[in-house]
Amino acid sequence: MPITRRRLVEALGSSGAVLSTAGCLALDGTASNGTPSDTEAQTETPAGIDTQTEAPTSTGGWATNIPETPPEVSCSAVSRPMAESVDREEAPAPREYPGQPPSEPAGEAAVEYVTRFEVAFRQNAEMEANNDVTNDRYVTRFDITVQNSWVAAGPSDSSVVRLQYIGSGAIHSGSEFDYVTQYVTYYVDSKRVVRARTTQYDFEGTDAFDPDPWADGDPVACFEG
Repeated sequence: MPITRRRLVEALGSSGAVLSTAGCLALDGTASNGTPSDTEAQTETPAGIDTQTEAPTSTGGWATNIPETPPEVSCSAVSRPMAESVDREEAPAPREYPGQPPSEPAGEAAVEYVTRFEVAFRQNAEMEANNDVTNDRYVTRFDITVQNSWVAAGPSDSSVVRLQYIGSGAIHSGSEFDYVTQYVTYYVDSKRVVRARTTQYDFEGTDAFDPDPWADGDPVACFEG
């Protein structure tokens, strides 16, 4: 099975800019204000991302282990962090999720979609976990650097995307946090998005199909039509 390996490098401070997202995700495929977001999701490129793409190569690694049918997930179990705005000048706004994926997500478009989704997922999760404004504990900075990415064709016009990234942030109380190397794998088709993240922080991730959206994935978005 062909696999395209694509490097997305995001600099922090002197080495680059913060990833941005657009188009808040709703279950019916509309933005939070009720306007369609399908076209936006297909054409908009996140700011500050290097889109240089390497030539496709063949691999005998994890892409050969992708099942022939989509993951069995229930859309009633869809869950993703949805942070609220913090009324403080130094607090970032919650990140919006991308809209409905393209009808045939593949290649660069699939990687860009998953990158936007993962950044929104992790920042909103941190903002939900640190939302005690009364005691001045809230997020003031959040950054993710995508170090590497892989994308392979999945069943029935879908894509399987893996990201390798690190991250960091700051809390108004004065504490800071860092993510050691993270691996996340998404299954994406036009109707569902499934996310799986490994807890093996020393994981090399080249050939093993881990994290596996089929075995360990959680539905994070479903769409009609």
